[in-house]
Amino acid sequence: MTESDNGNLRIGWAGRDVTPDRPVNLQGQFHMRISKGVKDPVTVTALALSTGDGRSSADDLVIFVSCDAPYVPSVIYDRCRAAVRAKAPEIDLNKIILNGTHTHTAPQIINNIFYPPVPDGVMTPEEYAELFVERVAEAVAEAWKNRETGGTSFGLGTAVVGHNRRATYFDDIGARTNAQTTGKFTDGYTKMYGNTNDPKFSHIEGYEDHYVDLMFTWNKSRQMTGIIVNLACPSQETEGDVYVSADFWHEIRTEIRKRHGEKVQVLAQCSSAGDQSPHRMWYKKAEQRMLALRGLDMRQEIGRRVANAVDDVLPLAGKAIQTTLSLKHIVKDINLPRRLITDAEADAVRNDLAKLEAEESAALTKNQMHSSIGRCKNALERYKLQIKYPKDRMELHVLRLGEAAFATNRFELFLDYGVRIKARSPAAQTFLVQLAGSGSYLPTERAVAGKGYGGGVYDNEVGPEGGQVLVEETLRTIDELWKGK
Repeated sequence: MTESDNGNLRIGWAGRDVTPDRPVNLQGQFHMRISKGVKDPVTVTALALSTGDGRSSADDLVIFVSCDAPYVPSVIYDRCRAAVRAKAPEIDLNKIILNGTHTHTAPQIINNIFYPPVPDGVMTPEEYAELFVERVAEAVAEAWKNRETGGTSFGLGTAVVGHNRRATYFDDIGARTNAQTTGKFTDGYTKMYGNTNDPKFSHIEGYEDHYVDLMFTWNKSRQMTGIIVNLACPSQETEGDVYVSADFWHEIRTEIRKRHGEKVQVLAQCSSAGDQSPHRMWYKKAEQRMLALRGLDMRQEIGRRVANAVDDVLPLAGKAIQTTLSLKHIVKDINLPRRLITDAEADAVRNDLAKLEAEESAALTKNQMHSSIGRCKNALERYKLQIKYPKDRMELHVLRLGEAAFATNRFELFLDYGVRIKARSPAAQTFLVQLAGSGSYLPTERAVAGKGYGGGVYDNEVGPEGGQVLVEETLRTIDELWKGK
């Protein structure tokens, strides 16, 4: 490990438990789920990196905050930054990045039209938001205060975690008898979690990314202090459960700490994975047989696989520790073309809404109807405003840390976009971080054509045109940081 008096990297970690102490509504499904307890804690983890003191023109910084949450709504993002200002006013708030792991078993954090008010005795979204914001601010301020001279190294591993979840057929699924889509999604030739044991099944729509991007941090004594683990899969192995849970990230953290020490910090990042999930679409029997032979459930197996990837890369990363390296962080607003709703699509949504409000959709429960009505109203509001507001703003973070790049987006970004960015990036390794803010699905052209959940009119504010703008703006900004290399 080489050191210099100037420009040394300073590293600080901190974390907080953000588990509610009362029942909450669990966000992420099409119906309200009041939690029946806590399966494992939900947490926030902060990593502060800076060169020098982070104040001079030659210095820069980034503070990553990973949250066991479906996403971090923009209003909560702003509140967290404001709370940090009160605790550590010297921090450049624009350099704070919050991302959700996209667990579907974390508390609802803002009121919205998709869920009814919670029952008496249940923690409200606003009450949970107060807890969440305060503890995020505490973690950020502590990580910043904890900074000490240290080093980083990075590497690339592999672990099979995410799978493309969109099955494509020879016929139009939506035209089949009893195909239920009212106010929820519109199936076409593609269906999310569609049956692959179907005579009309053709193929899985898209690609899968089984790489694991790893960034290690080290103290002066060459002891590992933490790891950024970035993989292309939302934490949704037990997404429909009724217990508060971080999902498979709990098992990943547990297994890594069992092998490398309880004090090792693990910062979770989800790469572009809008069309991915940990659920197997085929080879299910073989997978279940192997789990039974190992005596593990799937969450434990994911933990084992990711920890194995860490163990594979760690010895090599330990030989490439750097303490003096370039840290440059660019933050900019970019404008993305909206996914415009056609007149015909708006008419179809109005028709769905009328059926729901007349309670004619017998396949949906009252609880599910509330969510579906909300989705219809949301789509019609977008249709109403799309001419006046044809662009959608997004805060983009791109940073260079030595020969590695990080880039964020606020969407459930379909994998193809991530592959386009990684394939063209000049960095030796490119970490993509989705759900860094409020965002809907951002599907590909083939997903929009095939329809299905994630690719339909209800599901995306920005479509393929905007997705490619996001790709080009991200690459243009990465290139800025590599000019003159």
